[in-house]
Amino acid sequence: MYRVFLADDEPWILISLKNLIDWGECGFVICGEATDGIKAWERIVRTKPDLIISDIKMPGMDGIELIKKVREEKLRTEVAIISGYSDFEYARAGLKYGCTDYLIKPVDEEELVGCLEKVKEKLDGSLTAVPEVEKEEEGYRSEGRLLKEILLYIQENYRTVTQQQLADEFSLSVSSVSQMIKRRTGKSYSDHLLEIRISKAQELLRLTNESIEEISEKVGYSDYFYFLKVFKKATGISPSAFRRSLS
Repeated sequence: MYRVFLADDEPWILISLKNLIDWGECGFVICGEATDGIKAWERIVRTKPDLIISDIKMPGMDGIELIKKVREEKLRTEVAIISGYSDFEYARAGLKYGCTDYLIKPVDEEELVGCLEKVKEKLDGSLTAVPEVEKEEEGYRSEGRLLKEILLYIQENYRTVTQQQLADEFSLSVSSVSQMIKRRTGKSYSDHLLEIRISKAQELLRLTNESIEEISEKVGYSDYFYFLKVFKKATGISPSAFRRSLS
């Protein structure tokens, strides 16, 4: 059963709406009602209806303001507005805020049932979409766990690791590995690996007396001069200048 909230400043209209049809047969149950906009809003927040049927003109907060409030707060609820013929232009403002339907006073049985059928079809559709959203979220979380494993593998094997090695280790394509790292960290694979290697090189420069050439090999650079180039580009100074700055 979907939950419906009724709002109208004329109590006799509320009574008429409640007695006009068999709500349960239409797939709805009335979860609350109010005779002014402020009370309606307070009760809507508490009851969280699937559908609001509201008069366009009410004291405290009119129907348009109520609809705006619903949309601003991103409540997952459909809205149908009730109005007289003379208020049609005013009611148009409600339509632009995504009202599902517009009912003319006095509301008749056929019109109300038609409105509920339209809303129910929409709500049924949104329910079938939920599992897809959940699948996407679970996929995103699974990718997050996989990425942590990939980054840990890079951290532990930074001296020799290659993208092909990662792809083989995690049964992915090279492009999938590259895209995942970029999508989730904002950095390319090569930038991420460079950061780790330079950080390790700085650590060795700070904590050991090993030569810069030895450190170059230890962090994965067999070409000493290439190491000097990438270190300076990444830090702004040479390895020897970095070591001198520590003393």
